Amino acid sequence: MRRRLLRMMVCLVAGGWLAVIPPTWGLESPQPSGIPLQTILELEQTARLLAILLDSGRAVINDNQTLLDDPARADKGFTPEVFERQLVDMFRGRAGIDLQEIQTSTLTPRNKQLLKQLVAVSKQVIADAQADLNRHGTGFKGFIPAVFGARVATRFTAETGVRLKQTALVPRNPANRPDPYERVALEAFADSTYPREKVISELAATSSSLRLMFPLYATRHCLDCHGGPKGGLDRTGYPREGLTLGQNAGAISVLLPVTK
Repeated sequence: MRRRLLRMMVCLVAGGWLAVIPPTWGLESPQPSGIPLQTILELEQTARLLAILLDSGRAVINDNQTLLDDPARADKGFTPEVFERQLVDMFRGRAGIDLQEIQTSTLTPRNKQLLKQLVAVSKQVIADAQADLNRHGTGFKGFIPAVFGARVATRFTAETGVRLKQTALVPRNPANRPDPYERVALEAFADSTYPREKVISELAATSSSLRLMFPLYATRHCLDCHGGPKGGLDRTGYPREGLTLGQNAGAISVLLPVTK
């Protein structure tokens, strides 16, 4: 059987418990060569934390959506600094890491640098959006979690070479169409029996990179556009997907180059 990829499937519960498990869906699993297991685990941690941080930023936008779309208020007070404070709190609650004390943490130097860069890029996206967000007399600004995530992902990828991507089985943005690897993971996430908040990752020898898929779930604000009735038009004019609260709503895909 031709050897296409050197694969390792790793599942990690959000609380931090790690288990290396055999690959599913008929993928080959030869033993990785030349890369220590500790390095693999560090790469997986880096990719997972980047996904959590990007999704934490999306959650901050989600929590402030009513404020951002208030036509009666001009200055929303949602500055990059206000955003950062909420992001730090959100990320601390989800990952157990205080970004304000990251230099004294036990994270790897690369991990610390990438997390700091992602925060900086996220703040810049908020700064660049101020004129739109503070426009008086306009309700829906189009600045939703997915738009924020896409802008941050594009800039972060360009700056670091670490690819972040929002994807789904049927994405609204054609640019977010899943590749074959992403599709397999998304189909797994869509199964109602799949353990909630477990990521899927692999080490691919042919591309010298680690890939990770981080599942996303529909919140109440998400349902404003992505809920029912299925097929009905939302405020953007796009057909609703008919999602329900807590249902899988896609994933954040991370491709992290291996550095030795």
